[in-house]
Amino acid sequence: MKPVATDRVRNLPNDIYFVKTAVGDVLVNSPPESLKFLLAHGLTPPTYVLLPPDAPAGSELGSRGFVRRGINYASVEFLIYAGFFGQRRRITLITVTQAQAERLSILLRETFSGPPEPSEWPNDWLKRECEAVAFYPPLGRVPTIDDMIKIVSLEAGGGDLGPTQIVYDDDTFLFLENGQEVARIPTAITSVALPLTVAPPQPLLRQTITLQFIGGSDGFDPTGITTCFLAYLGTGQPLLFDAAAYLNVRLAYLGLSPRQIDLVVISHLHEDHIAGLPELILTGGKRVRLVTAQPIYRSLLRVLGAMLDLAPAAVAELFDFFPLDPGHALEVNGYRFEATYAVHSIPTIAVRVGGIGYSGDMRYDEAWLEHLYRQGQLSATRLAELRRFAEGAEVLVHDMGGGAVHTTPTAQLLRDLSTKSRRLVLAHTSRRDLEMSRELAERVEIAGSGHIVGIGEVVVDDEQRQRFETLTICPIFARLPVHERADVAARCLVVTYPAKTMIAHEGDESDGYAYVIHRGVVEIIVANESVRFLGRGNSMGERGALIGEPRTSTMLAHSEVELLQIPPDVFAAVADRLGLHEAFARAEWLWQQPALAALPWATLLDLALDFTPQSVAAGTTLCRKGKRGTTGYMLVSGRLAFHNGTTGESARAGDCFGMRSVLRGEPYRLTVTAVTDSVVWEINAAALQRFYLNYPDLLLHLQTIDR
Repeated sequence: MKPVATDRVRNLPNDIYFVKTAVGDVLVNSPPESLKFLLAHGLTPPTYVLLPPDAPAGSELGSRGFVRRGINYASVEFLIYAGFFGQRRRITLITVTQAQAERLSILLRETFSGPPEPSEWPNDWLKRECEAVAFYPPLGRVPTIDDMIKIVSLEAGGGDLGPTQIVYDDDTFLFLENGQEVARIPTAITSVALPLTVAPPQPLLRQTITLQFIGGSDGFDPTGITTCFLAYLGTGQPLLFDAAAYLNVRLAYLGLSPRQIDLVVISHLHEDHIAGLPELILTGGKRVRLVTAQPIYRSLLRVLGAMLDLAPAAVAELFDFFPLDPGHALEVNGYRFEATYAVHSIPTIAVRVGGIGYSGDMRYDEAWLEHLYRQGQLSATRLAELRRFAEGAEVLVHDMGGGAVHTTPTAQLLRDLSTKSRRLVLAHTSRRDLEMSRELAERVEIAGSGHIVGIGEVVVDDEQRQRFETLTICPIFARLPVHERADVAARCLVVTYPAKTMIAHEGDESDGYAYVIHRGVVEIIVANESVRFLGRGNSMGERGALIGEPRTSTMLAHSEVELLQIPPDVFAAVADRLGLHEAFARAEWLWQQPALAALPWATLLDLALDFTPQSVAAGTTLCRKGKRGTTGYMLVSGRLAFHNGTTGESARAGDCFGMRSVLRGEPYRLTVTAVTDSVVWEINAAALQRFYLNYPDLLLHLQTIDR
C-alpha cells in the first residue's frame, strides 16, 4: 500500500517519497532522474537520501541489489552534484545495511574519480588530465567523494539523526520524532518505472548516415533527456551511443525495440551516460554487445557489481565486450571504430565510426588546451591529437554543458569545431538559443529529444520490410524460417489505436487473433494495477488464440499504437509449426515460479519451447562430474541427489543444474542422480545458447545448484 500523502509525506512517481522531518528533507528511493522529478515538482534537492534494502537474489527477473526490474534505485549522482556544486553542502546517503554502504562507496568513488588504483589507469598523463579538468577552484584541488557526501547505514546506527530517527522494520521505514511516528514508508518498490519525458516520435527518413536522438540535454534539465542517440549507417541496425535512463520505454515511443540495437558504445561512466545500461542488459530481451575502452570496461564491471551485489566476473557474463582502445582500431560487425581519450574528469573516449564523430563529454577549448600544453600538462603530440580528434567527420556530435568539466560554447569555439566536420551537432545542453552567425547556423544544429540528422542518399525502405522486421524481433515468430516469417508479415493486418484507447479488457472473450506490437507503447493492467509496458516486437493474445481463454489482462494504448493482427488461421499454422500447444502447459508451470511470474506470458511460452520434459526413474544418473555434457536440466518434480565433494539433495521445483557447464563448454561440476522417480526438463546446448542470448540475466535468477 502506498502511504497516504500528508503534510510530512509527498508521493512522487516511481515509488519516490519526499519526507519532511525535523532535521531536513529525506528522499526515499532514488531511481534515475530523481533530481529532475524533484525539480519538476518544485522541490529542493534533499539533505538526506534513504535507499531501499537489497532485492533478494532470485526474487524477480531484472532485480538484484539496488536494482529493480533493471532500474537502479541508488542513482544518486546528480542529487550529489546539485547539493555540492549548487548549494555548497554535502548530503547524507543512508543505506539499510553496512554492506550496501560499502558497495555504494565503491560505485560512487569509481564514477566520481575513475579507477581507484594507479595501475588501473592506462597511463599517468590521462590521470593528470582528468585531475586538471576536475580541479575545483573554491577548494583549490580536486573534490573527493568525502567532500560531497556522507554514507551511513541503519544497521550501524545511521538512522539516528538527533531529533529524527529512521527505523527499518521488515517491509517499512518508520520515521519517529519524540517517540511518535510521523511517517511510515513501504520498502517495497512496486510501480512500473516511467520517465518524466519521452522523445516525440518523428518520421525517420533513412539516409547513408542518420542520427536519431533519444535525448540531447543534461542531467539537470527536467524538460529534457540526457544525451543518447541512435546511429544508422546504411541499411544496418542502429548503433546506440550511451544509454539514457528508462531506455526501453523511450525506445518504444520511437517505435523501436532494444532487440534491434546492434552495438552499444559507452563513452564513460557518469550516471547520465549509463543510467539505462542496467535496464538494457537485464530486461532488453537481447544480449548486449558493448563497445568501450578496456579501463572503462573494468570500471563498469565494478560499478555494475556494486549496483547488483555481484562479483565483477559474474557481471562480465551478462553481456559481450568488444575493446576499443585509443590507438587500436576495432573492426566488428562490418564497422571500423577508432577512439581517442577525451579530456574529461574521468576516463572517457571520443569515438569515430562510419563518418560519425562523438566527443563523449570532452572539454574542448583550444585556448585552454594550449594553456595546459604550456604548463607541461599536455605533450605536443597529445595537443595535436586532440585538435585532430574530429577532422574529416561527416557529422560531429559534441557534448557541451559548460562549467569546468564540459565545453563552454563560444562563437570562437563553434567556428573551430564547425571546421572539423561537415555538420556539427551540439548535445548535452538545455540551451536552444545560442547566438550564431548565419554561416554557422547553416552548419551547426542543437539536438533536442527526438532530433534527427540525415546525411547522404536516401535508403529505400517499405512497410512490408518493417512488418518483417517486427516479427523478426518477436522471439516466438523469430523461430520461423525466413520465408515463413515473410509470409506471415504479408498476411497480417495493421490496426491502429489512438493514445489512451482500450485495446482489450480483462475478462473479455478472445477474438481469436494474436497480436505483435508494431509501433508505440502498450500498457498491461491486471486487476486494476499497471504491471508492465510493452513496445515493438512484444506479442500478445496467444493464450486466447491457442485455447480461447478470456483476456487475462487489460491492454491500453499508452501512446498511439500500431499492432500487427495475426488472423486465426495464420496463427494456427504458426502454432502447429512451432509446437505451441505442446508448450502451453510448460509455460503455465513456469508462470507459477516466483522468479518468473512477472514476465509476459508470451515470453514464458517462448522459454517453454526450449525445454523437453523427461521422466526419470529412481537411480538414473543425469550428470556425472568431470564428464562433458550437452544437456542442462530443470527439476519439475521428484527428488535428486547431487555430489561435488559433499552430498546434498534437492526436491525444490525449479532447481537447475548442468546449464552453466553446457554454456561454457565445460565438464559437469556435479554428479546428479534421481533419488525417486522424477520429472526433469531438458534443454540442449543450441537451445540453451539461444536462451542465453535472448534472456542473458535469467541464469542469475534461476535456482542453480551448480554455480
